[in-house]
Amino acid sequence: MRIARIRNSFLILSILFSCFWATPVQAAGSHDGICNGPEDVMTILVVGTDTRGIGYLYGMADTIMAIRVDFQNNDVAIVGIQRGHWVQIPDVEEDNGRTHGKLTQAYHFGTEGMGYYSGSGYGAGLLQATLRHNWNFDTNHYIVINMRMFRDVIDAIGGIKVYNPSPVYSFHQNQPKYLAGGYFFSGSDALFYARWRDPRNVYSRVDRQEIVLKAMYDQLFSLSTIPKIPELFGLYKANVLTDLSLAEISQLLCLAAKTPPDQVVFTKIPTALLYIPDWASSPWLEKKPGTIEKFLGDFNQGIYYEEN
Repeated sequence: MRIARIRNSFLILSILFSCFWATPVQAAGSHDGICNGPEDVMTILVVGTDTRGIGYLYGMADTIMAIRVDFQNNDVAIVGIQRGHWVQIPDVEEDNGRTHGKLTQAYHFGTEGMGYYSGSGYGAGLLQATLRHNWNFDTNHYIVINMRMFRDVIDAIGGIKVYNPSPVYSFHQNQPKYLAGGYFFSGSDALFYARWRDPRNVYSRVDRQEIVLKAMYDQLFSLSTIPKIPELFGLYKANVLTDLSLAEISQLLCLAAKTPPDQVVFTKIPTALLYIPDWASSPWLEKKPGTIEKFLGDFNQGIYYEEN
């Protein structure tokens, strides 16, 4: 157990070290929770952008997740939020009268390069505001990563082992792109698998992203990762955007050392709540108003649902 905690500590330190270059917000105060964490739950928006370069001047939100961290009860959960939801995008100073778009576009319009959003946090800030405006879902902080970092980190840890549970089809629909079974992926392979769009089941894209994330956890927490910590330091530095303070990073580091990966809950907005048209690149709609807000509200309260 002690070895596992030390291993986890080194791992999370390597991940969070990259955040130290960011401008810190006010340091968190002293509390009585686990790892001196806050009494209130911390919810962190995690965005994976589709940019392949180093910077974050432009880009869409290719992956959107939220991590709920409860320091009082040692509880960590992750919810996947599909990028294709049709939403109202607030506070965008455009000249063409746009008021709605896909959730992924909320991040795009907020990026510094687009220059439409007047609030703080650029793309992540507008995405946070959009989640709050449409579903009353609040996140306290954000972490943004790009595809280059995602790919390089997987390569740095030696690749990942993935089990694909069902065939993933190509756009020809008669040829499976991936058969059911086990795969060993490099960073580029994992990125391709996570981003592949199956025309028979666009929703499974989120499922594959969860599969890749879990596989990364398994490999990151393995003993073979420890010698690669210095390389991970170099990969993460200056390739992550975040508003987490040093005090909050320290608290998250401590909690990670106390939380085995198999205790982290994974969930996502259920298919049953959504109307997904069968044409390419169509937006996704809520079948019954208020259902997504309730689902995300329950998540923030520590009530998690698994799709049957």
